[in-house]
Amino acid sequence: MARILVQAGKHPLTPLTHEQSLAISSMGVFGSNSGNALFYSGVFRALSTPDSTLVPDGYLYRRREPSREHAAKINDSYDHFVLPMANAFKPRFYPALQRMTKLIHNVKIPVSVIGVGAQMPFGRAFEDIDDEFKKVVGDFAAAVLEHSPSLGVRGEYTADLLVHMGFDESQIRVIGCPSLFTFGAAKAPVKKVDEITPDSKIAFNASPSVKGIGEFLEANTQTYQNSVVVAQEIERLRLMLWGEETPNKKEDRRLPVHRDHPLYLQDRLRMFVDPHVWFNYLSEFDFCVGTRIHGNVAGMLGGTPSLVLAHDSRTTELAQFTGIPYRMFTEIKDTPLHELYAEADWSQFEGKQAKNFENYKDFLDSHNLQHVFTPGNENPEYDKALASDKYPGPVHSLTAEGELGRRQIIERLSWLRQGYKGDFARPFYAYKPPVGGPKLIDQDKTRQAILDLRAEVKELRSLLNTQSADLAAVRDAEPEPEDPQRSLASRARSAAGRVRRNVKKQVREAKARRNK
Repeated sequence: MARILVQAGKHPLTPLTHEQSLAISSMGVFGSNSGNALFYSGVFRALSTPDSTLVPDGYLYRRREPSREHAAKINDSYDHFVLPMANAFKPRFYPALQRMTKLIHNVKIPVSVIGVGAQMPFGRAFEDIDDEFKKVVGDFAAAVLEHSPSLGVRGEYTADLLVHMGFDESQIRVIGCPSLFTFGAAKAPVKKVDEITPDSKIAFNASPSVKGIGEFLEANTQTYQNSVVVAQEIERLRLMLWGEETPNKKEDRRLPVHRDHPLYLQDRLRMFVDPHVWFNYLSEFDFCVGTRIHGNVAGMLGGTPSLVLAHDSRTTELAQFTGIPYRMFTEIKDTPLHELYAEADWSQFEGKQAKNFENYKDFLDSHNLQHVFTPGNENPEYDKALASDKYPGPVHSLTAEGELGRRQIIERLSWLRQGYKGDFARPFYAYKPPVGGPKLIDQDKTRQAILDLRAEVKELRSLLNTQSADLAAVRDAEPEPEDPQRSLASRARSAAGRVRRNVKKQVREAKARRNK
């Protein structure tokens, strides 16, 4: 049975609550952006044949400096290392790419990168790309190709960029994004309404960094009152779950990034920690539109007509390759939404997906990755497990009304309380009676006690070293006695031995007190 390590936040068949999904790491379960869950979940389903075991790495090797021990464990435990990726070729991702490059150099098993892409301002010429980009991205690609027949990239722009950097065309395969092949060749969505009206159900998505998106979203959510905004950033999950704002002067306050925003107060924000729940939710809408490529992929996989408002190289190249309709945001931000819907053409999508899916399967085959799309490798049990009712639904804001809102508040209060014993351990906001009462932790006092014990251990270690040095000096200075009787040196060694044992005992006792 093949054991495959996959770069992913979690196994898609592992249900986690909204609160767990946020608290699992500083990046959340999906690596800071819930769109990441779409492509790694797509890879999991494709490779989960009955004869394979897939294990998520929890983004460990992206978050921490890898060691030779990490590589040795991968080599001993797995047969293949698969890296589903997105727009990783960008400056903000340099540290993670460098860590991954270091790890891959020490890995001996096959390594497959699926769907990586460059993120550049639209129209950036390859000649204008700086040397650091070429160095970091080039080193990563070269390391992967030492373990792989080819590098799977998202679109033609990334492929041309790597060829410009010196890689052979045969080493680069344009495969799109694996999320679109989650269920095989995706079908074209069918229009549910002939035209968009103010009563239509619209699902918006937005990248906060895109200039002008706040104005666009504000105008359209006011016009279409049955609309929601589906967020993807981990900061929005903190806002929706706990009302926690993340100050960022670059973010437009017209976007729902704070507790006072009308969309937050009206409970018109949604977020998802499991892709299949996301797809099902968007299947109920008439139109999905925005600057998030995976926000619109989710709409297409839910069978809802979706339109990408492209704004950089990554969104443009993927929309072009996949056949998802797109318009450049800079050109249409003042265009009425009903016109965008009327002008969009989804007829090419299905044809392109059929061709792209065959290409994707060929890519997996060339990497010796068994997949469920090969006759005889199907795994219906996977889909049955995914269809269970153990997965949480959409995340709502704290202002959600009705029974659903109350249930989510109860779940969050339960997460905060952690049972009655949890209250006893609270260092903040707790009352300590003058006499009796539960023993509460005094953090300052405990911290000082630890520092005192560390100083005591250091002093005892110094004493031990001094005694050992004195013993060595006595032993070296004392000549071999002629008298077989017990000599001065012998007595000194015995005395030093007793001192050494006593000091070691004190060190152990000090350590024991520190660990309590």
